[in-house]
Amino acid sequence: MQPDHPETRPKDTASVIEPNYFSNWGDLWYPRWANMLLGLASRISWLTPNGVTITSFVLYLAAACLIGRGGEGAMLAVVLLPLSYVLDCLDGQLARFTGQSSVIGDYLDKTLDVLKIGVINAGFALAAYRTSGEVIYVFLGMFSCFGFLFRYYIKLETMFSAINHDPAYLDKSRKHRHALYAALAIQSRADKSLKEHLQWLWLRHHSVLALDEAEHVTFGAVAIAFGRPDLWLWLFGIGQMLIALVRLVQRGRQIIAQDGSLTYPMRK
Repeated sequence: MQPDHPETRPKDTASVIEPNYFSNWGDLWYPRWANMLLGLASRISWLTPNGVTITSFVLYLAAACLIGRGGEGAMLAVVLLPLSYVLDCLDGQLARFTGQSSVIGDYLDKTLDVLKIGVINAGFALAAYRTSGEVIYVFLGMFSCFGFLFRYYIKLETMFSAINHDPAYLDKSRKHRHALYAALAIQSRADKSLKEHLQWLWLRHHSVLALDEAEHVTFGAVAIAFGRPDLWLWLFGIGQMLIALVRLVQRGRQIIAQDGSLTYPMRK
């Protein structure tokens, strides 16, 4: 990885936490916890962002194996799952803070993120099958993986369609995203009425219903703590497919309309 010019590097650790228009409780907590480790991580000369990414994946794999095996050892996954996601948030922060951002690092982070979903679903499906003997949990694990991947595919196809229609789409989307970040920062500091507080809470936290990576590790850890991998699979098996179907219709309507909504930050 090629380091950035020293003058372009962030001056403080907090500045490298990327704003997120869809931040909910998980997207807010985990990056902040990762940021607490950033000062120490940046002083370890041999520690690279890619090394953190791989370590995060290894911990995720270990958690999935422990969950699938069952027994008392599975309780260790209650700690490993959130820890792995904290490291997943740390790799990008470390790359930006130390000037070690790279194309391969971004690629590795994105691909392993998807692979983690398959790994953890396999662990939960095996755990639920071993305790219940019901093969339906194997299918629920598969449905959850398919739904999550289908959401990714719908998002990418929507972006490709927008680019084909408008070559300047990515630039417009980037400008719109930064404008929304700025407006969101102003809104967060403004005085609010009770109604506006409720609207703000919904804006910042309704994305928990999207069941993304933060929800996977958090709800997954809770399910293991209570010994109910079956409930976790029902939630994500059905949830991922429902979200995928909603996105299928939503993105299709956006593509047909080709309106400004396509330049909003796009969730999978």
